[in-house]
Amino acid sequence: MTRPAYHLIETAPPGAEPVTLEEVKLHLRITHDHEDALLASLIMTARLICEADTGLALITRGYSLWLDSWPAAPQREWWDGVRDGIAAAAGEVVFLPRPPLLAVSTILIYADNGTSAVFAAENYHTDTIRKPGRIVLRQGANAPVPGRNINGIEIRYTAGFGATPHSIPAPLRQGMLQMIAHLYRQRGDAPETALHASGAAALFRPFQQMRLA
Repeated sequence: MTRPAYHLIETAPPGAEPVTLEEVKLHLRITHDHEDALLASLIMTARLICEADTGLALITRGYSLWLDSWPAAPQREWWDGVRDGIAAAAGEVVFLPRPPLLAVSTILIYADNGTSAVFAAENYHTDTIRKPGRIVLRQGANAPVPGRNINGIEIRYTAGFGATPHSIPAPLRQGMLQMIAHLYRQRGDAPETALHASGAAALFRPFQQMRLA
């Protein structure tokens, strides 16, 4: 059986970056303000590369995961955490991309005419301990059955380490600073080159979401 079709949307962007402009300027020993816009762009680039490389969400943000159907049978395929996606590890389990999972706010089931109904929270357990986090149907609960064939289920949730830069693990922040320094000094290099040349890849590696099976 193939995995259900999915589509992940960021619904609430992070309210900050994992490293601040002041931290970057201190790291680079820059005392002027002439290149603040450039540095802000490099901070965002480093964050996007870090999240793509690790599969994580750093600063807390909101997501909607859209499914065509709920997984209903065991599969041997697992999500590897690096690319966005979901897979059923055992019947009626959904893994949520971009850990760490903080909370599931609601699950909506859509009818053919586009109207939605809430899938009651007592029907499922939200596991935020595992990475990636998962939704597990409780014993005796029936899986939701959407009325339409595509995008029939929407799972709204929040993910991330926290709302402030210092909630992010130090090695991830240090790797970002090293990437930013490389991109600032070697302005012709691609971000992928900077990831490895700066040593950031080695700092990110322990946080990558590895294949489980």
